[in-house]
Amino acid sequence: MNIGIFTYGTRGDLQPYIALALELKDRGHNVSLSATEDFKDFVEGFGVSFQPLWGNAETMMNSIEGQRILQTENSIKLMKYYFKVLQENRETLRKSYLEAISKVDFIIANSMTLPIVSALAEKQCKKVALTYFMPPVVPTTEFPLGDFDFFNFPWYNKLTYKIAQGFFWKFIKQDTNEYRKELGLPELKENVITYLDKQKILDLYCLSQSLIAQPKDWESHHKITGFINIPKQNRETHYLDQTPIELSEWLSTGDKPIYIGFGSNGVGNTEKISKILKEVLEKTNKRILFCTGWSQFNHLPKHENLFVTKYVNHETILPKCQLGIFHGGAGTLATMLRHNLPVIIVSFYTDQPTWGKIVESKKLGVHIPVKTVSADKLISAIQNIETDEIKRNVAKIGQQIRDENGLDQAITEIEKYFNV
Repeated sequence: MNIGIFTYGTRGDLQPYIALALELKDRGHNVSLSATEDFKDFVEGFGVSFQPLWGNAETMMNSIEGQRILQTENSIKLMKYYFKVLQENRETLRKSYLEAISKVDFIIANSMTLPIVSALAEKQCKKVALTYFMPPVVPTTEFPLGDFDFFNFPWYNKLTYKIAQGFFWKFIKQDTNEYRKELGLPELKENVITYLDKQKILDLYCLSQSLIAQPKDWESHHKITGFINIPKQNRETHYLDQTPIELSEWLSTGDKPIYIGFGSNGVGNTEKISKILKEVLEKTNKRILFCTGWSQFNHLPKHENLFVTKYVNHETILPKCQLGIFHGGAGTLATMLRHNLPVIIVSFYTDQPTWGKIVESKKLGVHIPVKTVSADKLISAIQNIETDEIKRNVAKIGQQIRDENGLDQAITEIEKYFNV
């Protein structure tokens, strides 16, 4: 089976697909992974074939306009900016998708690729499976969408998903139908998500049911299959996962540190975060491992209890930390819980506030929206999660996540769907 995997976004959006690609290869399939050009070395470092899509996600985040939008801490404005950049470069972007999709027989894709992938798949009569690493957006009567959790009763719950899908369609409708017309396909009069759902396309949410249980009123093509992570043997051989000697030495010279990192999540107000770090270091004796990720920090404090780096191998480093403070990406959350770390989610946008609410409701940590975060709130949160109750809850959920085999479940569903 010749499979193409398509994703568009951050490293957190990409990494689970590397796990899927590696497992599919081990089962004898030919696999290529398509993402923005800046991830070429990262993907090929795992021995996975890479087919580039136009764009550089990190450059987009750190452009002058990108930084200005990030500083507003407004998720709607950020989404508008994101789609504006794609729309302005749509011809080059579409050509890169066309080249990649024309080389494969089956497609695995995420939501950000839908406007182009869905059209090309229909034109070329190729089967598509959708995969997500965020809380479900499939309508259910059991609970509302995270951003609309003001009430909880059946008809309202289902309505919240329709509203969210309507917003998404508003952003992509013009580009989707423009490209469909270019390909000679009929214009869509309804949301592309609804259109695809009527075709019973496989729809996998690669999340743990210990955090979000699968609703009983879903149709059978919607499934929650468990978190996905790159197998240990592949992580250990990847060139990016080698721990610097300086970090190893720093970790061995004191108490377990607090991990703080916002990954590929763009931090607009870096001055604010730098001041908070400085104050936490001054008011506590906590050691902090700070990962800058894609964000550009110019005035980080100097302190013996602070170690700054761009990235670390989470699987190697997190077991050496006492707790994690991060933006709320699903992959990082899964890794922290798998290693029994209580968490503090400082949420910025998209699905991050929802994960923050889930963490608080299950007493696994604390949620602080970035707009309200301060040094005092962070110090208070650190103190509040150092309780036996939270440690017990984290250990229980961590064991459940370690016991599930999300990667195997996802691959089994994909192979069955593609009839191979």
